[in-house]
Amino acid sequence: MDVWGAILVLARRFYITVPLLALAVGGAYMYTRGIAPEYHSTASIVLIGPTAPTDKAAPPPVNPYVTLGTATVATTIQLDTASAQTLSQIAAAGNSTNFTVSGVSRTSIVTIEATAKTPHQATSTANQLVSIIKADLATRQKPYAPNPADQITVQVLSPAQVATADTTSRTKSEAIMIGVALVIAILLTLVIDAILNSRQRRRTPAHAADPLSGELTAEKQQRTTVVRS
Repeated sequence: MDVWGAILVLARRFYITVPLLALAVGGAYMYTRGIAPEYHSTASIVLIGPTAPTDKAAPPPVNPYVTLGTATVATTIQLDTASAQTLSQIAAAGNSTNFTVSGVSRTSIVTIEATAKTPHQATSTANQLVSIIKADLATRQKPYAPNPADQITVQVLSPAQVATADTTSRTKSEAIMIGVALVIAILLTLVIDAILNSRQRRRTPAHAADPLSGELTAEKQQRTTVVRS
């Protein structure tokens, strides 16, 4: 069946098509209405180099992280926050593991964005990530520079803030569900039409379905009568 033929079937069976479409679209809409909006919380931090004055007479131990530079360390932080240990910590605290940590190109600034189902969870996740980054960076540098003043430290530029509710995911789900529902409704209409046509053919006698068969039978009987006479 081509597209035009399908359209004709849908038009002919409008008493089936319209209710099915209404039910399908309404059901899809009601289902997606239950999808909660998402909340995004963003925060930004900056890495600060050692603040202790350099004593040339007694230089501090070499801190390899300081040697790497704050911009490079900012990149390594992104890898650390994606580790299984960090994810398990966040999940254990009841926070969201849907987050991104990214560095601003050629700077020591790191941005954090957490996505969660509630504003509190989004903010809590971003704050926990800041705490994890601070603790992890201090722990890694402690064997080389016990004095915090000789370490790279984290300073919060912008604390975690919650934006307005984001309904983008729900809108996408609505579009997908309604599209699927429309396709299913159309297919059901075509299937029902095929079933009804099949039943009608079974109930219709062969001579009624083919009007020429009656004419052929009458012509045969007439010929038989002429021969007998």
